[in-house]
Amino acid sequence: MRRVFLPLVAVLSLVVWAGVWFILRAQPRADDRPLPTLLVLPSLTPTETPAPTLTATVAATSTMTLPPPPTETLLPTLLPTMSERVLEIAVVMPGVYVPPTLTPFPPGTIRLSAPPNPVEPLPDATDTAPPFFGWYRFESDYPTVSYAPPWTPRLSQFASRGQYHRTEGAYDTASFLFEGEGLRVRYVAAQNMGIFEIVVDGVVLDTIDAYADELRFPVTDTYSVGSGTHRLELRGIGRKNNASEGYVIGLDAIQVFRGDAHTLIVPPLLSTTTPTPEPQPAARIELVSAPPTLQPTGTPIPPRVLTAEVVIAYDENSNRTVDPAEGVAGISVRVVEINTNRVIASGFTDERGYVAFSIVSDTPTQIVVPYFGKTWSLQSGVMPVRPPTRCCSRPAISPA
Repeated sequence: MRRVFLPLVAVLSLVVWAGVWFILRAQPRADDRPLPTLLVLPSLTPTETPAPTLTATVAATSTMTLPPPPTETLLPTLLPTMSERVLEIAVVMPGVYVPPTLTPFPPGTIRLSAPPNPVEPLPDATDTAPPFFGWYRFESDYPTVSYAPPWTPRLSQFASRGQYHRTEGAYDTASFLFEGEGLRVRYVAAQNMGIFEIVVDGVVLDTIDAYADELRFPVTDTYSVGSGTHRLELRGIGRKNNASEGYVIGLDAIQVFRGDAHTLIVPPLLSTTTPTPEPQPAARIELVSAPPTLQPTGTPIPPRVLTAEVVIAYDENSNRTVDPAEGVAGISVRVVEINTNRVIASGFTDERGYVAFSIVSDTPTQIVVPYFGKTWSLQSGVMPVRPPTRCCSRPAISPA
C-alpha cells in the first residue's frame, strides 16, 4: 500500500507544478506588452488621446487568459483643410507681361467728379467737434483762422452770424488750415473794397474784385483742391477797381467739404496740349535743293514825246521880253541823253533866235547850248516859257 501511495503523490505533485509552470509561462511579461501608436494628426486644436492601460492579472487557476485585441490606428489626412483662403501666391516668369487690372471699389462707395453743391445754411464748425464730414462753415472768428496783421471785426446783420473781419491794408493776408476736397469763400463786397487772391498750397486759384455799389456778402465758386490737408490764404495784391474808393479786404466765412469713408471724388481727366518746343538756332544749314530763284525784271519805261523850244536873244531894253529885233541866229542847240551823253537831236537858231525840237525818247534827256555852257532837263510835255535874261555881252537864253 505504501509503495503505491508514494508514487501517486509524486505524480500529483508533478502535475500541479507543471500546471503552475504553464500558467506562469502563459502570462505576458512587461517587455512583451504592445506599445501604443503615436500619431501626429494635422488639427487646428491638438488633442491628447489617452493610451490604453493594460493591467496584468495573475490568476492562480488553470484557466487560460487571452491577450486584449489590438488598438485601432487612426490614419492622418493627406492635406489640411481650411474654411477660408487667407493667402494666395502667384508666380510670374521673367519676361512675361501681366496687364494690370482695376481694383474694384468697396461696396457702397459713392463716386463724384467734384464736390457737391452746398445747401445753405451750412452747419457751423464752432458748434461741432471734429472730425467734420460734408459741408461745414468756419466763421471769420474761428480759432484757427489767423490774420497778419490783425484784422478788425465788424458787425452786420447780413453777415454770417452777424460778424465779419476786414482790413484796410492793401497787402494784408488771412490764412486757414483745413482738411477736405472742396472749398468756397464768403467775402465782403462794397464800394471801398479792393482786389485779392485766393491761394491754396501756394497756387493762385482765383482773383476776386470785391468792388460793389452796395454792401454785399457774395460767395466764390466751388474749388476742388483734392483730398488731404491744405493751407488757404486770402492775399491782397495792392490793386483795386477804378471805381473803388479803397483797398479794403473782408472775410465773412470759409466753407469746406470733406467726404467720408464712402465718398470718393475722382476728378475727370483733363486733356492737355503738348507745348510746342521753342525754336533753337541751327548749327549748320545745307541747301540740298530748291526751286530756281526768280530774278526781278525791270518794267521798261514807255517812250514819251518831248517838245522843246529855245529862244536866244539880246535884251537891249531890259524889259525881260524877246522883241522882234533882239533874236540871235546861228547858235547851236542840242538834245542829249543824260545817261549816255548821246546827241539825239540838234539845231541852230534862226533870225528870231528861235529853235524847236520834238523827239520821242524813254530816257532822261536835257537841252545843251555849248556856246553858253547852259543845260536844261526835259520833262514830258512842253517846257514853260522863261523870260530872257541879260548878262554882259552874251545873249539871253530862254527855253520855251
